[in-house]
Amino acid sequence: MIAQLVAVPVLSKAWGVDGFGVWLMISTIPTYLALSDFGLGVAAGVDLTASMEREDTGAAVTAFQTVWSFLTLVTVAIGLICVAGAFGWAALSDQGPQGPFGRDEIAWSIAFIVMAALLSMQMSIRKIVFQATHKYALGTAVFDALYFAGSLAVLIGVFLGFGLIEAAMTQCIARLISLVLFSRLLVKREPWSRVGWRHAEKATLKRLFSPSLSALTLTIANSFGLQGVVLTIGWVFGPAAAAVFATTRMLTRIPMQFSGLLTRASLPELTRSQVAEDHALTARLMKLNMGLTLGVMIPAALALFLIGPTVISAMSHGEIVQSRLAFGLLGLAAAFCAVWMTLGTRLIAVNRQSEFAFLALGLYLACALMPYVSPNTIVPVLVALVVADAAIALKTMRGA
Repeated sequence: MIAQLVAVPVLSKAWGVDGFGVWLMISTIPTYLALSDFGLGVAAGVDLTASMEREDTGAAVTAFQTVWSFLTLVTVAIGLICVAGAFGWAALSDQGPQGPFGRDEIAWSIAFIVMAALLSMQMSIRKIVFQATHKYALGTAVFDALYFAGSLAVLIGVFLGFGLIEAAMTQCIARLISLVLFSRLLVKREPWSRVGWRHAEKATLKRLFSPSLSALTLTIANSFGLQGVVLTIGWVFGPAAAAVFATTRMLTRIPMQFSGLLTRASLPELTRSQVAEDHALTARLMKLNMGLTLGVMIPAALALFLIGPTVISAMSHGEIVQSRLAFGLLGLAAAFCAVWMTLGTRLIAVNRQSEFAFLALGLYLACALMPYVSPNTIVPVLVALVVADAAIALKTMRGA
């Protein structure tokens, strides 16, 4: 959250709103690259947690190495394709937003961003072991601290005069250092979790395919709702519009970092309670989750509706101007989103995300395409996001 907040004044002042918008647009690439995990990360996390609850370390090792082997192979291949596509675009295309940067500069930056994303995905694969072994707090604290340090290094570099390529290269180096440190901690705490392919099995991959497909669908849906909308707004209205929208939504979604504190931590516990059929604990966790979500999101949405335009102007040195209507609609969408993410945790904890993932995919895809339907105003896009999040919240309420 701090990194996101600091990025607005630092990047908008150093590169201008157009340059900031270009950075936001190429920063969506890691999210789409993450789709190449086919949802196996989520499915494997639940499977590992259930295996450790049954004290079946052998099954956990098999699942971990199966997922690591498959994802490493696939993500590297797709990453290379992304890099080749970026340089191909730079060499052959004469369309698309550039802002203050040249095409070659953008292409090289994309290459470094892709490499940083691959390193981050390796960290994410390892993080599921912490989740499955009652070390969620340790794994999350170290993972996020390293991630924050890397983001801070990029911002310091830009403040000192880094251009787009240097910023992307800094992010890549920071992720490499983070991966080394995170891997050493994991092996020290859980020696059985060494990466490799010796215990990988096709049968395990097939068993995880069905729940992973649903998890992938939900990941794709979220990518359309988050990064996809930023990309299409930037393409239709320009990079500056993407920067304004993304910054506004970032502010309205900051409260979700707090409303989701218990939700994120309770995911492995909800898996354990439902595997053990401890209905009382499951109900108690969900009640606490919803209480915190509503207690944070409702006041935050009202506050941002009132003071959001002033805050965003102050953060950007007056470069970014946004209406109270936009803050109101995006705040409402964030509140509904927090509700469905909270209710959906119980379903995700037992690999039942298929009950709402496909609905989310259709709705968020429609939101991502909305700028092409209304190229003269962004308001229909904001309304569509409210409707989409409200519909998903209603669906998860019925499922949970």
